[in-house]
Amino acid sequence: MTDLPAPSRFFSHFAVTLRLADATSDLLVRRIPVLRDCVALARLRRGLEIDTATVLPAEMHLLCRMMPGDEPGSALRLIRDGFARHAADGRPIWDVELPITRIHGPAIEARRRFILAAPVRAGLVRDAADWPYSSLHHHGAPRRDLAVA
Repeated sequence: MTDLPAPSRFFSHFAVTLRLADATSDLLVRRIPVLRDCVALARLRRGLEIDTATVLPAEMHLLCRMMPGDEPGSALRLIRDGFARHAADGRPIWDVELPITRIHGPAIEARRRFILAAPVRAGLVRDAADWPYSSLHHHGAPRRDLAVA
């Protein structure tokens, strides 16, 4: 059994994937402290709450929780702009597409598992628990609870 936040009628959930324009880059994991600072700033300034996250070398998968009526767009722009400014000398590094999907009900738990299993699907590790840049470690989910979708 996992120790993940329960779905709540008091939050809206959004699934987001932030991708670098260069899919072969490892900038996100190479500059993980900067990325963490940018996410912390977005949480503080824009009320973004991260339910589940996994950072891969060139993309970051997020399941965000926000108060109903709030949208994650401004928080995501803060993350992208801050990271580009501090980790890439202000050069455009992000993919122009920013897919944001509202997630409801039972799909929330399915999306959590999908996000946590991303490093396995990407061929980076054999077991999701072996990937260091994931909220799996924060939540303490046992290995057997994750399957590749």
